[in-house]
Amino acid sequence: MNRLFSRQLIIESIASDLFELASGKITEYGSIDHIQELERMENELRSLKGSMQRGPDRLTLRKEKATLQRAIESIRYLKTKAERAGKSKGLLKT
Repeated sequence: MNRLFSRQLIIESIASDLFELASGKITEYGSIDHIQELERMENELRSLKGSMQRGPDRLTLRKEKATLQRAIESIRYLKTKAERAGKSKGLLKT
């Protein structure tokens, strides 16, 4: 019986995907905390990109702004993917 329990515990630990937040807190992939962390990162990048659109150097920072936009799109993709996983696991409401 103990062997069966330890085997089930190992399978569950492998099956659950964990994600470490910037604060150091560990949460499950697709959970509300995980989604909020991705939204926070996206907002920070948008703010940085917005600050680059003003000022005298705005024309010279064209490539950097494009790189930030690609990063924002990647985070948006990861957020959508995590939301789908969270809904399928029952962590998020549909």
